[in-house]
Amino acid sequence: MTDDRPATDVPAHAGAPEIWSLDHPEHGVLEFAVGTPAELKTIDPGYPQRRPPEKAAPSAAASPGCALLRDGVVVARARQISDRRFSLTADPPPPGEHTTPPPLAGPRVQVRTNLLDTAVRQVTFRGGLDVVHFDPPPGSAAEARLEAIASSPWKRVVYPVAAGIGRSGWAIAMILLLPVLGRLLDPVLDWIIERLADIPWPSIPWPDIPWPSIPWPDITLPNIPWPDVTLPGWVEFLLEYTKVWVPLVAGVALAVVAVRHSRRSREIKRRWADRQRDEPSGGGPAGR
Repeated sequence: MTDDRPATDVPAHAGAPEIWSLDHPEHGVLEFAVGTPAELKTIDPGYPQRRPPEKAAPSAAASPGCALLRDGVVVARARQISDRRFSLTADPPPPGEHTTPPPLAGPRVQVRTNLLDTAVRQVTFRGGLDVVHFDPPPGSAAEARLEAIASSPWKRVVYPVAAGIGRSGWAIAMILLLPVLGRLLDPVLDWIIERLADIPWPSIPWPDIPWPSIPWPDITLPNIPWPDVTLPGWVEFLLEYTKVWVPLVAGVALAVVAVRHSRRSREIKRRWADRQRDEPSGGGPAGR
């Protein structure tokens, strides 16, 4: 029996960076590495060291760093992962420095992370109309999540919608739990108020300050006969609880976009594979 639960965000290999990869027919082998500064320095010697080696290692909940490589050459690097984009045509950062956010034009790599920016959820190449997903690190939670989504069509919709529900879950919980908590806390609050009423509070002789009386002008506003409109109950509910249904709608929209991008990514990768099979045996990465 298969486990339908989403995989947790944990590193694939301790001590080594996670590497997302994409073999692009024009831009070469693209690699997006995620890890601590010490892990990233194994593939990027110029990555800045965050703290001296003798100090304690960063917490597991801290946001890791990242580096983008093109055919083994560093194109960009950042101190922390987040939902950001990296240009493939901008000047690479000097050794020991991070990337300055360049103008986002031309081919680029887009990164999506989890809510706490502690793990990468997806890496995508974007160039023109092309939207191609990187292959996740082997054995990583992202690979397990991708396989789970690919194994069932409904999961391609349920997973993004679940993300929207998760963002509004606290609001839904408050709506459901507040009436129950109110009934439980009412006797306690009444008891506290009764005890506070019995406490003799000191009488403070506040000074009587004669504030000046300002003759404000009396402005008569026109009386506009606005129509008396009665909103349906469901409209009043939507207006009052926007924090609940807006993330749900956003989750459905994200699901539709994710399904379209995933389908387009598979079609582009299939077209690249067909082009490589049709090319002569001598035409490979060297001919790029």
